Amino acid sequence: MGATRAALIAAVLACAACATTGAAATTTPAAMLPNGCRAGLPLAHVYTPDRLKVLDPCKHAEGVVVDVAAEEDGDYHIWFRPDPGYTYLMNRENHFQGRPAMLAEIVPDCPGEPADEQAAAKCPKTHISIPKLGEHVAINGPWVFDSNHGWNEIHPVDTITT
Repeated sequence: MGATRAALIAAVLACAACATTGAAATTTPAAMLPNGCRAGLPLAHVYTPDRLKVLDPCKHAEGVVVDVAAEEDGDYHIWFRPDPGYTYLMNRENHFQGRPAMLAEIVPDCPGEPADEQAAAKCPKTHISIPKLGEHVAINGPWVFDSNHGWNEIHPVDTITT
């Protein structure tokens, strides 16, 4: 019985170690795929998802944060200047303050698809760590075309590390 209990405790500790990732904590580990994206529908938890056209359900991008803005709908807009290997993710509308940049949107932890901006604003706040201006980030999530703005973005962010 002692060996079985010790094995069980070791297994629990190993699982707990896997579940804690410091600043990179993003979603429940069981819901994450090895590529850093969430399992399931790419636009889950996004209000009015028909405004977004999924270009790739899971894309990786890296770059330097040039702006962070908390929005009224509970989103965080993270504008970043993509590293040279990731500039192809942008189109000619991708710019922030006149310079090439890409948007990554961190959305609230809504249990389902919010009906609109007001409903999204009432969802629990995200548990994804919000990066700071000037930090280098690695981002994973659906790569989409935002038809309301005409640019490409990562929306919603599934994981982000600094």
